[in-house]
Amino acid sequence: MSKREAIVVGAGIGGLAAAIALARSDWKVRVLERAAELGEVGAGLTLSPNAMRTLAWLGVLPKLEKALFLPPYQISEDPVSGAETGRIVRGARAIEQYGVPYAFVHRADLHTALVSSLTELQPDALQTATPCESVEASAMSVRVASTGGRSWTADLVVAADGLRSTVRAALVGADPARYTGFVAWRALLDYSRCPAGTLPAGSAVTWGLGRCFVRYRLEPRQLLNCVAFARQKAWAEESWNVPADPESPARLFDDWHPTLSALLRASPRDRCFQWGLFDRDPIPTYAYGRVALLGDAAHPMLPFLGQGAALALEDAVVLARSLSGSADVTQAVARYSAVRQPRGSAAQLESREAALRLHGEGGDPKTVNEETLDYFKYDATVVAV
Repeated sequence: MSKREAIVVGAGIGGLAAAIALARSDWKVRVLERAAELGEVGAGLTLSPNAMRTLAWLGVLPKLEKALFLPPYQISEDPVSGAETGRIVRGARAIEQYGVPYAFVHRADLHTALVSSLTELQPDALQTATPCESVEASAMSVRVASTGGRSWTADLVVAADGLRSTVRAALVGADPARYTGFVAWRALLDYSRCPAGTLPAGSAVTWGLGRCFVRYRLEPRQLLNCVAFARQKAWAEESWNVPADPESPARLFDDWHPTLSALLRASPRDRCFQWGLFDRDPIPTYAYGRVALLGDAAHPMLPFLGQGAALALEDAVVLARSLSGSADVTQAVARYSAVRQPRGSAAQLESREAALRLHGEGGDPKTVNEETLDYFKYDATVVAV
């Protein structure tokens, strides 16, 4: 009996994880990536315990362990004085509580580990410079077309092509992404560039009316990851990765404690970027016959819960587990959606509420956050499918 075949559209974190999960379940996988070269924008990423469980299940964790930083704790700071106002213990306590670590990683390191794991399983799975132009599904198969007259037929298509998903638009309609009124700036600083006293032991979060600042160590690379957020009425750029003058966000934080503006002004210009924050409303299903939506193509959300990558990884594991041993692909995809849609939709809405809390517009982020909302306890490797 020949292997079942899957086409994964998009080679980001969610798409690569889905491809690995399917390949481990004896599917033949083809990953179509629009970009001519694989690569992830250099920035930090949170891997909360629910994400770490998926990486262990995928077999990726051994490739990643040396790139992880396990912060001892996260502090919150007063925006004016900089004094510590709260502390969440991480490190060994997180492992004791959840069975796996809470970690930070450079996004490129995670992406490299995923690519390496997939290549070991199926060396020819990745195809770059191959945009998905259309998807046509029937009861027995699904066909994906690309440029230059190229097309492929498979048993399953996984749409992991992000916020502006071509596949989602074909299935759900071309509803425009919603600008949420927030702009973010991110910067990476070598430790040697960080002014004295600005490096937290693990991570630090500062919030106030209309603004928020997050910084944390990427210890294996000796980098400090900084992200500043602020309300801004309009955003004209299409890209989420626009080079920025660090002076622009620095001025926004001049009246807060001096650590924040000092870090921004110390940022190299070639490592400072800005982007507008967009999302979409929840949709009722991630299953469209033999097509499954995954990650941002299914549930694009704001970054204020730190759960975007984690939920994409969860999607990948649950989808593969649902398909494993199931002869009916359509039914398996429907089961996947039934498990994932409530969690994905809730996270979308909760991330909007978290945005308000972290900009001084309702509630206390120290008492209502991704941990108190029980995101960390979720285990995609055992949840019933």
